[in-house]
Amino acid sequence: MTRMLLRLALSAPALLAGLIIPTITQGQSAKKRLLVIAGTPSHKAGEHEYNAGALLIQQWLAKSPDLAVTVSLNGWPTDTTLVPNADGIVLFMDGKDGHLVLRPDYKRQLLQAAGRGAGIAALHYAVTLPAGNGDPLLNILGGFKEDNYSVHGFWTSDFRAVPAHPITQGVKPFQVYDECYFFLRFRPAVKTILAATPPDSLRNTPASRNFPGRPETVVWVYERPDGGRSFGNTALHFHQNWANNDLRKLVLNAFRWICRLDVPPGGVVSTVTPDDLQKNLDQK
Repeated sequence: MTRMLLRLALSAPALLAGLIIPTITQGQSAKKRLLVIAGTPSHKAGEHEYNAGALLIQQWLAKSPDLAVTVSLNGWPTDTTLVPNADGIVLFMDGKDGHLVLRPDYKRQLLQAAGRGAGIAALHYAVTLPAGNGDPLLNILGGFKEDNYSVHGFWTSDFRAVPAHPITQGVKPFQVYDECYFFLRFRPAVKTILAATPPDSLRNTPASRNFPGRPETVVWVYERPDGGRSFGNTALHFHQNWANNDLRKLVLNAFRWICRLDVPPGGVVSTVTPDDLQKNLDQK
C-alpha cells in the first residue's frame, strides 16, 4: 500500500500535496522525531529534487535506533499534528516569494515549533526570502539569503578547513561544484561551519562587490535564544551532490544535532549508489 501511495504522490504532486511517508519501526514512540518537508517539483531534471532528496534522507536514517523520520512530499503536511510534535524540522523547498514559511498558517506553526525548542534546518533554496520578509528565517535559522542582496551562482567551493563541531565529526575537507549561496544575512551568534572564497565575478549585487576576495559562509549553525538548534546549508542545488560523502555526512550529522541527539565520533554512516540517485525523481 505504501509503495502504491508513493508512486501516486510522485506522479501527481498537485493532487497529493503533503502526503506523509512515515518510517514505521517497533518502539518508534521513544525516538526523537524528524520531519522533512519537501517542496513541489522545481527547476530542471536533477535540480531541486526535493522529494527524491527527502526520501533518501529517510532511507539513510531509517536504521537509527533513536530517530524516526517522517517525510511530507510535495508541500506542507496536511496532518496538523506533525509540526507541533516534531523534535526537528527540515525545510527542503523553493524560496523567495513562494516560500511556504511566508504563508500565515505555516509560518505560525513553524514559529510555535521553534518557540518550544524544536530544531530547524533549511537546505539550499529554502534559505531564500525576499527583502523585507526575512524575519521567519533570520530569527529561527540565524541567517538567510536575501533576494537581490545575497549572491547565487555556480562555482566550485573549496572547503579547506572544517572546524571542530558535533556536525563535522567524520567530515574531511572537500570540494563541490554547486550553487552555494553567499553574502547572506546573519545573526551575530551564528557559527560558520563551511566557508570558501567565491570568484569575484560572481559578486553580482552592489553590496557584495565591496568585499572582493573575502571568504564567505555557506553552511552554518545557530544555537537560538529559545534553546533550539538550527542548521543552514546553501548547497544541494544538484541532486547528484548527495553522492559527495563529506557533504552528505555533514547534513545527516546536522539532523541529529538539531534533534539534540549525539553524533557518532565518525559521523553518520551512509552509502549511496547511482541507482539510489535515480529513484523517485520528479516528472519534469
